[in-house]
Amino acid sequence: MADFLTAFESIDTDFSGEITREELEAYCRKQNFDEKFVQKWLNLFDADNSGTISIDEYCDTLGLRPNTEYMEKVQVQRSNAAPADDDWMNGVKVIAVAEALDEDLMRLIVRLAREAQAKHTVEKDIAMYIKDRLDEKDQAAWQVVLGRFKYGSFVTHEKGYMLHFFVDRFAFLIWRTPNY
Repeated sequence: MADFLTAFESIDTDFSGEITREELEAYCRKQNFDEKFVQKWLNLFDADNSGTISIDEYCDTLGLRPNTEYMEKVQVQRSNAAPADDDWMNGVKVIAVAEALDEDLMRLIVRLAREAQAKHTVEKDIAMYIKDRLDEKDQAAWQVVLGRFKYGSFVTHEKGYMLHFFVDRFAFLIWRTPNY
């Protein structure tokens, strides 16, 4: 089974924890594989149809656990990819924001989203990381939803406490629940 993990690591040349279509195509050219290999791998391993194969999707499909040394390289790569604090909005695409959301709180939420993605690969762990830190900070109930592609939502949030944005691999919808 180690050969399967080695194959993933050979294709993920940037240690992002994901194989892109471009990485698969480059690997096929290098190995002189048929171009159909790319689509077959995406069909087999890309469970969320994102166009990329995460290490989690790959391992889940094959019933494997990621190699510890590889995951350490992924964590280092993700940490190094974080922008400087003065450029905190780099790579962030805001979809919706509560009118009165404080800039310091927005900065904190974006920083937590980046940190969570650097530390975790599973979506529920990313969401839990953010929620736990926001709940602790405010002693209030925060909600965190994240995904890669389409999802619908309609939420009630406390005035000034909602942010919907993309950063790195995911779209995030984060809001504080009002106390009724």
